[in-house]
Amino acid sequence: MADNDPYSFYRNGNIMGWTVDVIGAIGTMTGLDFKLRMGSWSEVYGQFRAGGLDVIADISETEERSHFITFTDPYHLRRTVLFENVDHPLEKPVTLEGLKQKRIGIIRDIYYADALSEAGMTPVSYATYRDLMAAVAFGWVDGVLAAEMTGHYFVRENGFTNVVDAGTPPLTAVALEDFRFGVMTRDGNTDAKMLSGILSKAVDALPTETLDAITARWLGYRSDRAMSTGPLRLLPEEQAFVSDAPTLKIGFSADYEPFSFLESGNGKGFAEDITQYIASSTGLAFERVYDNWTGLLERFRAGELDVITNISYTDKRAEYTLYSDLYYRVPNAVFLRSGDGPYHGLEDLEGKIIGISRDIYYADALRERFDHVRGFRSREALMRALSDGDIDAAVTSLSNGNAIIRQLGLINVQIGGEFLMDGVEREDLRFGVSPRYPYLKSIIDHALESIPLSRWEEMERRWLGPPVAGMETSHDLLDGDERRYLSEKGTIRVCVEPRSPPYTTINDDGAFGGAVAEILGLMSERGRFDRQIEPIALPNTDNESALAAGCDVLPFVARENMRSTTFDLAPPYLDIALAVAAPLQAPFVNSLRELEGQRVGIVPTHVPKDLLTNRYPDVTLVDLESEKQGLEAMEDGDLDAIVGPLDSLAYLIAGMNRNDVKISGRIPEGLQVVVATAPDEPDLGRIFGKLVVNLDPDAVDHIVSRQKLAPFERRVDYRLLLAVTSVGIVVLVLFLYWVRKLRSLNRALNRANSQLHEISITDGLTGLFNRGYFTDRGDAEFALCRERGRRFTAVMLDVDHFKPINDRMGHVFGDACLKHLAELLDNHFRRTGDLVARYGGEEFVAYTLSGETDQIRAFLEKLRKKVEENPARIDGETFSLTISIGFYSTVPGKTDTLERFIDIADSHLYDAKRNGRNRVNGNL
Repeated sequence: MADNDPYSFYRNGNIMGWTVDVIGAIGTMTGLDFKLRMGSWSEVYGQFRAGGLDVIADISETEERSHFITFTDPYHLRRTVLFENVDHPLEKPVTLEGLKQKRIGIIRDIYYADALSEAGMTPVSYATYRDLMAAVAFGWVDGVLAAEMTGHYFVRENGFTNVVDAGTPPLTAVALEDFRFGVMTRDGNTDAKMLSGILSKAVDALPTETLDAITARWLGYRSDRAMSTGPLRLLPEEQAFVSDAPTLKIGFSADYEPFSFLESGNGKGFAEDITQYIASSTGLAFERVYDNWTGLLERFRAGELDVITNISYTDKRAEYTLYSDLYYRVPNAVFLRSGDGPYHGLEDLEGKIIGISRDIYYADALRERFDHVRGFRSREALMRALSDGDIDAAVTSLSNGNAIIRQLGLINVQIGGEFLMDGVEREDLRFGVSPRYPYLKSIIDHALESIPLSRWEEMERRWLGPPVAGMETSHDLLDGDERRYLSEKGTIRVCVEPRSPPYTTINDDGAFGGAVAEILGLMSERGRFDRQIEPIALPNTDNESALAAGCDVLPFVARENMRSTTFDLAPPYLDIALAVAAPLQAPFVNSLRELEGQRVGIVPTHVPKDLLTNRYPDVTLVDLESEKQGLEAMEDGDLDAIVGPLDSLAYLIAGMNRNDVKISGRIPEGLQVVVATAPDEPDLGRIFGKLVVNLDPDAVDHIVSRQKLAPFERRVDYRLLLAVTSVGIVVLVLFLYWVRKLRSLNRALNRANSQLHEISITDGLTGLFNRGYFTDRGDAEFALCRERGRRFTAVMLDVDHFKPINDRMGHVFGDACLKHLAELLDNHFRRTGDLVARYGGEEFVAYTLSGETDQIRAFLEKLRKKVEENPARIDGETFSLTISIGFYSTVPGKTDTLERFIDIADSHLYDAKRNGRNRVNGNL
């Protein structure tokens, strides 16, 4: 049957789907040659009844049909389940009476439609599964009834991350749909009877693991993403690029949850996980840069970034971007304030103020269609503006909009409906690569194609919603065969290298401890297996040493070091940063290239040794048995530095009370920790793959965080306390003697601290205050204005056409122009309550507490003229500059923030530049 995704459908001229793969498996088993025909159900069934087809697939047995069709046993039971919106879930437990009060969507003409009406329900019909699942995603209905695998497929295919399976509905009319093969045997045709018998035996003999593999394949299938092609293979030219490549700067949106965002200063999200996989599988090193989307796009366009994530294709961007294959599609939604809906289509936006993220890929198309479109520098500011009533509607991605609503608690904002507009596709997320690195684009594409389905499932489960595995019928992760295997296997021998605290440790009583022990305990509890821990220091993570030790499982090995092994590897469950430890007086480093010519200790199993050796041939790498040994060797002068897991080095330094050693910097390379299982135990590999994929990421993070603090847990030693007190008395006497000498030292120290403080708050190029100091001072002044009802004015200004200055005259000349402008700004913002700072690049920010409504614009207009009339004179050259200014001035409300004022001022600045530059734009 056509359009029966994911069971059977057309794609790129091919007949594809779950049923097609099952037919292929039966063809392989029996030797039968099938020629597939596809059409609507009425067409296919009519041809079958007329004798034009030998076999019909995915047909359900009925008493009427059994008179002229011989059926096989069912090869699939299609369960109908109820899907709900996670932001507006159905009341639990779900009852028939409860469903009668709800809007429940169904597929038009579905076989149980009449039975639902007879039960007192009034279902809402939709023509396609895509429309059906969109209805619950965008809140048009309260829930939908859909075939289980088909519903999950369309949820994932369309990025409806807010839709989940609510279980089997309490409706006897919605029965299991049986999928069988049918053969027409009414006329006593001998060949037909023979064919029916062969198919029946083949269905009975279909291995469970074959059906499971086909189901997993089609649950994870995406029409616009390549299926896994096996291990990563790079061309010789690509391998050469990886070997010689510098550390590549890659940009992530700081507010695009769940795809990329910052949490407690750490980058997280779906795109971050994909990047980590690409880095570990290829050996590329990335330096993360987080910013808002506008800032990232500007830096990428200016060549400051080598790669940018979560970018959508446009012809304009293609002029300076090489696009990877896409890794996800996201539907866009129109968000409204509560009570302003419903949203029926673009005509509902006529005459309204529409907010979007600045520089979003559909910005130009939307501005051509509507008169009142405002761009916001951050998505958080966009959704706040909608909540505060500054705009009438916001257009943004469904998943990100929902995430911001939950994060900020914007209870007065809701989904209006799906944003659909001619010429605007769903948001296609890709990596954008600088044209300077053509091989990098193909390397990323190869890496994306090589990501195993289990890894995709793990990442999607973690960031985009519940597990894909919607076909499970019980809470137990393992099936009957896997349970029997574990029962027959008995105790599993787990080999752990014990010298990597806080991940692996041996306690005082000789027991295995650390974060990995606890994580292994979670897997053991879920898998219900017995384990024997063997603390074994393997010289290398290779087949020979591990198999010689009789290991069934290696729960703590680096994926990067297992490339040539035949061990089965589960998906990664820990991402470990690598760092450099060095003597206290050593300079800080960002790369091992800064340690060329030095002796650097490594534990070969704790770092990607081959990668480091190839990438940094001029660094002398010295093998160690443990990081602790390396710290001692460094103290004796035998080593200049150590490279190892950041948390391990910090743990050891804290536990050893070392005050002469420091963490000297984090390096771009990292590790992904995996569970490896013996190559002759494939069942064990599948079991641990399931257990790892279903680990709770939050629980794993909590375990690691708690283990990191272990060195700081101390018991009170009263003898030590008494000794310290005695020493304290002696120190006090000596202090009185030394106090006079210390006064002169303190004066010198105060002068040095004053200079250090000045450096910390000043922009190095212009001499103005920097962005951090502006934010700190601005927050305090803003809070005071809000409390006392005083006017606060935020100002954003930008040098017009500055990029051509840099391109034509060079960066040195451009820097001199910025210094000249900074002098003018510093002289202008001299009044009490004024502060000006460099915001970044050619952008400057200021606030003022002075002036009434009729004076502020005049004050800023005077600044604009001053810049225009005072050209920069640099090395005999005279160069005229102009600036565009945006401002926002009012008395802050209770919920206002400095960030919101700056965003609005920045929006006015953007409008000033769009309207011709060299002008002041704002509102009072």
